[in-house]
Amino acid sequence: MVGLGSQTKPCLRVIAIIACITLVSMFYLLGFGQPMQANPSTLPVFSNEQEKKENSSVPLKEGYLVWSPSCQIPDMDPHHESIRKFLKSAESIVCSKFGPLTYINTPTAAHAENNWTAPYVLKVDPGMVHYYVPNKQRYSCCYADITRAIPNVKDNKMADSTYNINKCVDFEEEVILKPGSEFVLVRCNIHKKDSKVKEIYSNMHATVPAKPQVLAKLAKTQQKNNSQDRNKPSVLFIGLDSISRLNLIRTMPQTVSHLHRNGWIELRGYNKVADNTFPNLMAIITGLSLDQVKKTCWPTRDTELDDCPYIWYEFSKQGYVTAFGEDITKMSTFNYQKTGFINPPTDYYLRPFILAAEKELQSKMRDQLNICLGPTSTTEHLLRYATDIASTFRHSLYFALLWINNLSHNNHNTPAAMDFRFMQFFNELAEIGTLNNTFVIFLSDHGMRFGRIRETFIGWLEERLPFIYVWIPLWYRQQHPEIEKNLVTNRDRLTSPYDIHMTLRDILRQNRESVENTKDLSSINGSAGCPKCTSLFGEVPYDRSCGDAGINPHWCTCNQYQTLSTTGDTVQSVAKFVLSEIQSQLLKTVNRTQILKKCSDLRLNRLVNVRGRVHDQSEHKEYVVMIETLPGGALFEATVRQFIKNNTFQMLGIVSRINAYWSQSICINDPVLKMYCYCVSS
Repeated sequence: MVGLGSQTKPCLRVIAIIACITLVSMFYLLGFGQPMQANPSTLPVFSNEQEKKENSSVPLKEGYLVWSPSCQIPDMDPHHESIRKFLKSAESIVCSKFGPLTYINTPTAAHAENNWTAPYVLKVDPGMVHYYVPNKQRYSCCYADITRAIPNVKDNKMADSTYNINKCVDFEEEVILKPGSEFVLVRCNIHKKDSKVKEIYSNMHATVPAKPQVLAKLAKTQQKNNSQDRNKPSVLFIGLDSISRLNLIRTMPQTVSHLHRNGWIELRGYNKVADNTFPNLMAIITGLSLDQVKKTCWPTRDTELDDCPYIWYEFSKQGYVTAFGEDITKMSTFNYQKTGFINPPTDYYLRPFILAAEKELQSKMRDQLNICLGPTSTTEHLLRYATDIASTFRHSLYFALLWINNLSHNNHNTPAAMDFRFMQFFNELAEIGTLNNTFVIFLSDHGMRFGRIRETFIGWLEERLPFIYVWIPLWYRQQHPEIEKNLVTNRDRLTSPYDIHMTLRDILRQNRESVENTKDLSSINGSAGCPKCTSLFGEVPYDRSCGDAGINPHWCTCNQYQTLSTTGDTVQSVAKFVLSEIQSQLLKTVNRTQILKKCSDLRLNRLVNVRGRVHDQSEHKEYVVMIETLPGGALFEATVRQFIKNNTFQMLGIVSRINAYWSQSICINDPVLKMYCYCVSS
């Protein structure tokens, strides 16, 4: 019996150990204590040798967009259960019961033969007349040229926000537009028996006329060695504001399917570098960070933006025709809380057209934005302009950037209404030959930055991971197979807007010698805003960190986090620290006395949620916290580092406002303080 008893106790210990292991295993299998990620398996530990190794052949881990020792970006379900309640079908965009009464006959064939004197013709569509003119009543139409106002020498700050309307010239069935006509406003009226006149139709049309400076540029280009220019591609950017990669998949599946079927390359690890459109777009077109832009060319909010080192200036010097267009003038990239441009920044500049259309035409609003301008959707105006630019200069070199805000800035569901139209647009680019000689970049600046979906972890990821697709002409792929190979490799690497800038610089550097040497095309890397960034023509390093890509820790999606309790002393201290940082932002302003009179004192209502970084270093910990303040119910989110030794905190980047403030901050104009101020008058 003694022997049996001595064996029983060890057996009990073994059973107890097995039971504990089983409980712990079940705990993790059920997901408790795990970092929130797409793949529930535990994170592997990299050896020192693996961390130092940059291996382009390393297979991507299933469930991740990017996987390396320095960066693990989860690949989430676009219809994740945590956001399904926010996903709704989009109402169709119907701007008119009928089609447009007038249209422009474009001399496309003549332009293709370099016959730039061929005119544009404005026509009335006879098949639409009976829809607009009841009972065969007498009607008349006239058109007026819209031009950009000439800057006032004494006060030129309004140069980018004013336009002129010339005299409205009567026409009947059609009229040949003057050579300089770029934007025209059309009005049609019916004449009643009592001599009263009633407007039945108004619309605007944009053309791409042969401007003198453009003709001079084209003539100079033709005098050069044409074989050299044949080795240069044109560049076309089509931007959709505030659409994440996941939201594009959700709302525009036909477009996404079309792009994948036809050989477009998606950069799945494309991470934004700053908060909103302006700094993310400036990273692409100048290579500068926001702080560098302020030091270099935009010292104050009232300073015009003409003198920044836009890359389209360099393309222009190489003989490229340049164009820039954007909708929604009140919130456009270079004009929201800014002066804009004193002189047109590009050869073709759409802003006067949009300014006039918003004021002179009937508009339809959706989500507080003009989704229709006249009988045509705002998006359609931009897409037609892009097609006209691409068609007009399809045998010349051009650099064009078109940016669309109305469709997606305020509602993540609305893009679904234009899914088929965008698929059709990309088909049109193929049909008119654009894809034969043009690098096309279809992208966004960031995901949705506010709203209920943004309050979720999926929303946190989506804000930081916009979509981007790149088209490379087939002849270019054949001449440079290594470049295509690198781009395909870079699809699953961490990339940023600065890499796009470096790629544009590689296109600029092409010449007769370098086009035969791929290494020459990507030999110079790094921009002022990101010294370690690289052209996408070369292979992006496998083990790349957010710091290497110019991405601030607050915007970085490479790190793994796990949800923590909101009741601990440490996390409550972090929440109070974030509130104090918001208050200090208001106190740092030059006119802080006025600000304090206008803005209410904020107080912490609650710590909404907090996540802690997994595998933190022993010297510090990092947290992502969301707090709600009163008055106003503002939701703020911040990334905070806690130093263990002295228990102090450091803000990593800005404090984000993730719900809309609309009129809450109407009492101030500063674009940063607007996020934090709750006006006393509110």
